[in-house]
Amino acid sequence: MNAISKILFAAAAVAVAGCTNLPGSNLGGTFSADSYLDKSIEGEDFGSSLSREYQALAARNSTTDVNWMDTTAYIAKSEQGAAAAPWTPAELGVSSPETDAKYDEVVATVAANKDARPAECAHAQAMWDQYLESLYQGGVCISVEDAEAMLASALAACAPAQFTIYFGFDKDTLDSAANTVIGQIVSAASAMANPLLSVVGHTDTVGSVAYNQGLSERRANRVAGALAAEGVAQDSMTVAGRSENEPAVDTGDNVREPRNRRVEVNIGQ
Repeated sequence: MNAISKILFAAAAVAVAGCTNLPGSNLGGTFSADSYLDKSIEGEDFGSSLSREYQALAARNSTTDVNWMDTTAYIAKSEQGAAAAPWTPAELGVSSPETDAKYDEVVATVAANKDARPAECAHAQAMWDQYLESLYQGGVCISVEDAEAMLASALAACAPAQFTIYFGFDKDTLDSAANTVIGQIVSAASAMANPLLSVVGHTDTVGSVAYNQGLSERRANRVAGALAAEGVAQDSMTVAGRSENEPAVDTGDNVREPRNRRVEVNIGQ
């Protein structure tokens, strides 16, 4: 886009309530925006991934929203790489107990998981900033509902959820506490676009390894069946039993240990 067109679009954006003036935006940056949007950002670490995420948000603002001022705000964050901190609700004037608590959750989640899952956690941070953008603009450029859904999915991918369901001695039936956890797993999976679930059964050390292998598999299949009955796609689940070989609590042989009689469900993407 030529310089005169950018000035006109920037001026129009200033005149329209909502879609403009994210922190760090500047008119001068619009003239070099095109070259930055065409730049190839290499690397798989968190900083490189974050730069690409903010570059993508800058591109969305320039092509979809035709909002060159906000394009420059995201370019500024992209150029910072790993040093780019997520915006606070106060910076965009949308502070509330709910958004402040969500900000703390996002910061903690990204910090705890960015080394293990740099691309996923970079996406989560970028989706947080996009969510604040949607709140600040009142859903003018991107709806709050869409931005919130994308944030939820990104956070789930950054920190895959883990759930544990416990069983009675030599049992593979689900009690009320287990069914409560089943409901939590279904809710977590439904927040993700393409969830992948690992369902793994375990036992304590009472009985033979061979018998416990079968028991661990029955427990895992029981949980997988309950999840499928609640709408979780069967082809999104891998199901296995580990007998007594991977205890949560190390014990000697022939020991009844409730914490070892379990099924662990991990959700990722």
